[in-house]
Amino acid sequence: MVLQRPSARPTLLSVAFVAALIAGAACGGGSGGGSGAAPAGATKVTMTEFKYEPSSLDVKAGKVTFLLADSGSQGHDMVISDSSGKVVGKRALVQGGNSTEFTVDNLPAGTYTFYCDVPGHRAAGMQGTLTAS
Repeated sequence: MVLQRPSARPTLLSVAFVAALIAGAACGGGSGGGSGAAPAGATKVTMTEFKYEPSSLDVKAGKVTFLLADSGSQGHDMVISDSSGKVVGKRALVQGGNSTEFTVDNLPAGTYTFYCDVPGHRAAGMQGTLTAS
């Protein structure tokens, strides 16, 4: 019987796994606890069933970054619309317990409504007011 010594060379699968871990860490904002601190210059918004905290936001017009932290058990998102109902920014679903960054590149000065467009969430009160000045 001949025993083979395991190869010291990394397999393609292990190299791909390590690359995926590094890429995920570099992207940031994917998962992680919903209690993380907001990055410098970002506005932290905590999402739960069925509210945003805070529900009234004041930001500087222009490029605006939010840290969306879903501390609830359900997925939530954030849609920003102007007074005519036109959507000016939208972040896809953030699963419960996760957080992510959401950036609107050129938000003009004005008053906006932000809300969760998961069916039934806005009707349950999950909305707020955003003022950009």
